[in-house]
Amino acid sequence: MIDQNGLAAMRTTLAADGYALDVTEDGGRVDVRITVADPDACEDCLAPEPIMRGILHKSLGVPEQAIDLTYPSGSVHE
Repeated sequence: MIDQNGLAAMRTTLAADGYALDVTEDGGRVDVRITVADPDACEDCLAPEPIMRGILHKSLGVPEQAIDLTYPSGSVHE
């Protein structure tokens, strides 16, 4: 089960840098998609995937291994 307060905090944090966060749960897996919400989004503000997984793990309260993470198309971390 995803920590809804942590999810809201992550959405707020990413929105400040121009990104949107879509999270769904399915069969023990958590699909996390980060998309560009603002054409002037701060690309350097997105943490590398291993770091973002750790942040998501702590914020959402789910194991890192259960997170399927997708970055915006064309980002340096894609």
